[in-house]
Amino acid sequence: MKAVIYARYSSDNQREESIEGQIRECTAFAEKNGITILRHYIDRAFSAKTDNRPEFQNMIKDSGKKLFSILRYRLHLSAGLIKRLKHQTLMYVNGTPVYTNYIIAPGDEIALPLPEEHADFPPEPGPLNILYEDAAIIALHKPAGIIIHPSATRNTGTLANRLLAYLGGGTVHPVNRLDRDTTGVTIFAKNGYVKSILTESMEKARIHKTYIAPTYGALPEKNGVIDLPIDRLSESSLWRTIREDGQPARTAYELLLETPHWNLYAFHPLTGRTHQIRLHAMASGAPLLGDPVYNTEESSLYSDSLGLTTQCLTCVEMTFPHPLTGREMTVTTRPEWYGADWFKEQ
Repeated sequence: MKAVIYARYSSDNQREESIEGQIRECTAFAEKNGITILRHYIDRAFSAKTDNRPEFQNMIKDSGKKLFSILRYRLHLSAGLIKRLKHQTLMYVNGTPVYTNYIIAPGDEIALPLPEEHADFPPEPGPLNILYEDAAIIALHKPAGIIIHPSATRNTGTLANRLLAYLGGGTVHPVNRLDRDTTGVTIFAKNGYVKSILTESMEKARIHKTYIAPTYGALPEKNGVIDLPIDRLSESSLWRTIREDGQPARTAYELLLETPHWNLYAFHPLTGRTHQIRLHAMASGAPLLGDPVYNTEESSLYSDSLGLTTQCLTCVEMTFPHPLTGREMTVTTRPEWYGADWFKEQ
């Protein structure tokens, strides 16, 4: 049996010895009867005539939480994962199978053998540039010309297929997505639980990304924020446009390098709209070099003169709390085009 001790004295005239005596008597009783004491709750100078006592309320609160609340809001499991665990009877408290309405007491041990996950796409061996890996996540440098994850119409030829072959089975969950020809840091979770934690971090703006890109022309200021709403060009279109009634979109930027023909900027997306940086840069007078869609006639001609056919845009840094330890970590990489002649000449 497990229990907690609640000790209290009611007036300023009573002393700490009163608390010590109560705890001593309760501890002796627990030892005599084989009861394990998990925690002490202590209120000082609070009358028993009211329940409005801080530690008393904490004791009540701690003793009344259902397992579902712990799993969903403290351990951040998705509702879908909790449902699968429930149906497979894979929730244990102190070694005993329980359901989600089980009332958790302080000191209870919760065990959740996560169900095996199997990808619905095939493994395909291929080159990977691994930036970081542990038991929960793996960070890769995504090259240009490959998409991150299979879709409803295509389940081969992606970065996830290569990663599945590297891991030897199971499945992988992309945390951030990059366009086919955008390069740089991308994070994969190794199970659904880790993915749910990282998704929550993203929704709460705890994941920060930095991109760098050369532009044809200059943005309005050396440092600033582009605040332009984005919407689909049309219902069936993959492309985006600036539209007053579109979704809010904000991108911070700073000038890194100024040359006679192009400028290098760091971009920090404050929202996560499709093609946000590319569209914001063009709409602000400085399209990205090599961008085949969001460009002007002048920027397109200059990109052609450099032999660029895809946008020079790289996610060079991601900072986020580790999904299991909570420790802040940063993953970095370099753009491939740093080695290009047109870049080295500046």
